[in-house]
Amino acid sequence: MATELLEVRDVMTPNVITEDEDTPVAVISRDMELSGIGSVVVTKRGKPVGIITDRDIAIKIFATKRNPGEVKAKELMSSPLLTIGPDVSLQNACEFMADRGIRRLPVIEDDKLVGIISLRNILTRNPACVHKFYPTE
Repeated sequence: MATELLEVRDVMTPNVITEDEDTPVAVISRDMELSGIGSVVVTKRGKPVGIITDRDIAIKIFATKRNPGEVKAKELMSSPLLTIGPDVSLQNACEFMADRGIRRLPVIEDDKLVGIISLRNILTRNPACVHKFYPTE
């Protein structure tokens, strides 16, 4: 399959770890470590509403010396949540993410979370996309 014909569904990670918006960041951090992942999608009543990355935790919690057991996901998450559909071309997904400076993007189909695509997913299948994130000029 040629790179330009790949869609988000072809490279996304289908199993997404989610956490409720009221979950303490200490629990989220532990779950991320145990699962070997760098982000979780935050939900409210089962619907995706935000995302928290390991970088968010490092910068917004530990660098400011806040207690991760006292901070809830909804206080830390990036929101509103940007998402993408599974049928979007990999090239368009790369451009969308690069234009917004984001490295992970939940994939939504029929109002349901069906996966997550990361910069790593894209670069594994389309290394030429890296110049959009790291321009040489």
